Formats: sequence, structure tokens, C-alpha cells
Amino acid sequence: MATKRQDCWSMVSSVLGRSRRVLLYGPPGTGKTYSAVKQNAPMNMEGKPNVFQITMTEDTAAANLEGFYKPNNSGGFEWHDGIAIQSWRNGGRLIINEIDHASPDAMTFLHAILDDQDIAMLTLNNDTKETVRPAEGFQVVATTNSPPESLPLALKDRFPVKIYVDSIHPKAMEQFPDEWHKVINDTTLIDDPEERISVRAWKEFFDLQEKGFKKSQAGRLVFGDKADELVDAITLSNA
Repeated sequence: MATKRQDCWSMVSSVLGRSRRVLLYGPPGTGKTYSAVKQNAPMNMEGKPNVFQITMTEDTAAANLEGFYKPNNSGGFEWHDGIAIQSWRNGGRLIINEIDHASPDAMTFLHAILDDQDIAMLTLNNDTKETVRPAEGFQVVATTNSPPESLPLALKDRFPVKIYVDSIHPKAMEQFPDEWHKVINDTTLIDDPEERISVRAWKEFFDLQEKGFKKSQAGRLVFGDKADELVDAITLSNA
């Protein structure tokens, strides 16, 4: 089991920055987005991460990706590139969180964004009908909690590299006491969403204790009726 977990993040580390289209999928709260933002991120001219990020929902319109007009100070309107076109122009890394939640409108636009770099081209929906192509270095990392099979075939096929993230990112685990690691892993990676406890919830549990709350109080505030069961589990694992 440990080898499998190590292989998961080793694979992510070796691929990000080298493959232009990567899909990370697996349970929520494992660090998929964290890794996409931090791992081998391209840098801009100012030495800052050249990373652009958007989380898809059913309400995310294609305009959020492509661009739209906004009022200017002169009483007119001016074009503003959407997050995907900004990434295209800058040759950056576009992170698309929860790509499986994309609306049909946004999904159609994503197909064009994810074309092979040598043929990718878009005519923007602005007054000049500007034609744009991705700058050298452009790459996409998408995340989803669902398996790739849940994606439309045309979208799934645009990600030649798909990595199943089956463990919590090592950096995330460093913030927790060693004796809690097994319980945190077991409760975060459980299949049943009703029983699953996110890494964020665990972090809040420990943060509250640092702020003066007793373990039992913090447990009930964060975990509710599950608190006693979790404390019992850690006691048994250390017996």
C-alpha cells in the first residue's frame, strides 16, 4: 500500500511540466489542486508562477474562459480575456478544477482549448474577431473527483495522461501528528461520501486545539456525532 501511494505522487511529480495535458482524478481533498499549482509550475518573466486557475460549475459560462466586454471609464466597453485565453497568451499552466462539472457551453470551448498545440486556434468573439494561438509552454492540468469514464469521450480523449491520485499529498500529511496519519488516510479516502472526512476538516480539528479548545470540544465541533468514534480509532491504533 505504501509503495502504491509513493508511486502516485512520484508519477505526478515526473509528469507535471513535461506533459501538456494531464488529468488528475481521485477522492476530494487529497491535494490534486495543490500539486497542480505547486509542482514544476512554469514561471513568468517576474519569476512568479505562470499559473491560471478556474473551478468549473454548471453556471460557468464559456465567456469566463474566452473573454467578455466590461464597462470602461470612458463610458464604453472594452474586451477582457477570459482565464483560458490569458493562459494561452502567456504560455502558462491552466488549471481546470472539477472539469466534470463544466456546462455544455463551457465544455464546447474546452474542446478547442485542448486541441493539439500545433493545430489549436481560436477566433475570439470580440469586435476585431482576433485569432489567437497558444504560446509556447501552454499546458493544462485538470482535476476531478470522478473517474475519467464519467467525462464525455471527446473531452476524455484530449487528456493522454491520466493519473489516479489514491493518497493524500505528503505535504498535507506533514501538518498532522504521525499517530493520526492512518486514521486521517482511512477517513479521507473512504468511498462512501457520507462517511468521508476531508483534509480541511482534519486541519480545522487540529487548529481549534491550538486555539485552546479541548480535543473533545474540537472533535464535536468539526465531526459531530463521529467525534467519539474517531478518538476511539486513534486510541486503538496506538494500543
